[in-house]
Amino acid sequence: MAQRKPKKQIGQLLIEGGKITPEQLEQALEYKRVNNIYLGKAILALGFLTEQEFMVFLSEQLELPYMNLEDFSIPDKTLELLSDETCRRHGIMPLFAIGGSLTIATSDPLNVNGIDAAYRESGLDIELVIATESDIDNALDAYYGTKKFIGDLKEDDDDEGLIFETSAIADDVKIVEAVDMMIKQAVKLGASDIHIEPRDKDVRIRFRVDGILYENYTVPKSFQPSVTSRIKIMAQMDIAESRKPQDGRITFHTGDRKVDLRVSTYPAYNGEKIVLRVLDEKKGKIELHKVGFNKEMFNAWNQLVRKPNGIVLVTGPTGSGKTSTLYATLNHINSSTKNIITIEDPIEYEIPNINQGQVNVKAGVTFSAALRTILRQDPDIIMVGEMRDQETVELAIRSALTGHLVFSTLHTNDAPSAITRLIDMGTEPYLIASTVRGILAQRLVRTLCPKCKERYTPPEEVALRLNLPLDHNKTIFRPTGCLHCRKTGYTGRTALFELMILNDQIIELIVANASTEEIRQAAIKSGMKPLRQQGIEKVLLGITSMEEVLEITTFD
Repeated sequence: MAQRKPKKQIGQLLIEGGKITPEQLEQALEYKRVNNIYLGKAILALGFLTEQEFMVFLSEQLELPYMNLEDFSIPDKTLELLSDETCRRHGIMPLFAIGGSLTIATSDPLNVNGIDAAYRESGLDIELVIATESDIDNALDAYYGTKKFIGDLKEDDDDEGLIFETSAIADDVKIVEAVDMMIKQAVKLGASDIHIEPRDKDVRIRFRVDGILYENYTVPKSFQPSVTSRIKIMAQMDIAESRKPQDGRITFHTGDRKVDLRVSTYPAYNGEKIVLRVLDEKKGKIELHKVGFNKEMFNAWNQLVRKPNGIVLVTGPTGSGKTSTLYATLNHINSSTKNIITIEDPIEYEIPNINQGQVNVKAGVTFSAALRTILRQDPDIIMVGEMRDQETVELAIRSALTGHLVFSTLHTNDAPSAITRLIDMGTEPYLIASTVRGILAQRLVRTLCPKCKERYTPPEEVALRLNLPLDHNKTIFRPTGCLHCRKTGYTGRTALFELMILNDQIIELIVANASTEEIRQAAIKSGMKPLRQQGIEKVLLGITSMEEVLEITTFD
């Protein structure tokens, strides 16, 4: 049936191989018992070995091949031999079938139950290779995630009751599981948005990951009403109303994580388009030193945000990470001796020990109205989600002049442009000069996948365009793509910053109503590094690619 089953236990093999001590094995066995996990996981959790060290050792001891799954392509016909449920339950991944045998990857080759389950379901003899658990998890998500969603729906393809009887939709197990699977997959991939887009003959599902929209799969057009109604029920929206836009919110739990989803529907030509904004509380707890500052800029920003009063602005387009930077900053400077109050639209993440408020236009709670009330709440620090109008700017200035530190955001391309924007909104230059302490512009760039990025020497014309040092002994990195990064070449994002701190020279230029370019040149002479310059630094450090920096700083 299956490949031979080794008689020795993992713990015994590791001790004989000199990888762990008997005492460490006892600790791991106790950890295994308390946490109800496999011994291998316990050894890794306690830090006695890295995952790769552990797997390579097992490969050598058990005389089984060790395989890196990142660049391995699995045929659809092979995936049909084992179900997603079986693979996830036993931590296995089918790789290829030849003749009468099926080769599967496992991180626990001594798990006889997994081997037997694969044999029973496939009807083929089982051959084993060893792979890391993270590789197997990534492969399961990459190959089975989409099939699970579509399969759950297609099983009920002929059930018209699901499509038109809305009272049954909320309780239908297939629809509930399918929508839950879609959300869980989006969270696992780190998606910021889920797009459900009805078309003429089908419905397209797209995830925005690291700022880029990817088409994940399509589902039959007949399931559009069922999926739409299920999401509306979860978001406590009116399922009978399809002619008007609606907004709602879902609190979703996956594992030990709580995820908030902001839901928006839009009545498009082919049916209601739905976008779910994924607000993972894990992302809201980012620490200031992890947002992307280099040491020099971190120190400058840290000093700026600890000033007793004034206005500090963060600028950039929608989706550039402004709110995340402000949240991390408020977390960083918060203490039991400070009263921090915010007015946001909407609250994206809850911050412990900070008094957060939300705009509610129907109730008369606008940025300006809330700011008036906040000033009567004995605040030390105020965060205004956005400077949207002259009244809000004037109230923020008054707050700063009366001894408060005010944080807010603006939509401008760079830091110097924020001054021009405030003047265009009707603010007197002398008031800006006397209250604004500093302006941080930012953009997000994708970070290169550490598993597959490759070195290369850029063409001379490209190096000149980015002002890279023409030293061809130095190489930079570019994306290639692997299973770890889902063939994109990138995992996660980091921020590029441009920090302009107002000094006497810049203040004089503002009062004199100087142009944006004059202010920019003065700021650069005073030490401000433009966004593109910091981007180049991160290219040379191998953090991001030239293409990312060029695309995100085209206005420079």
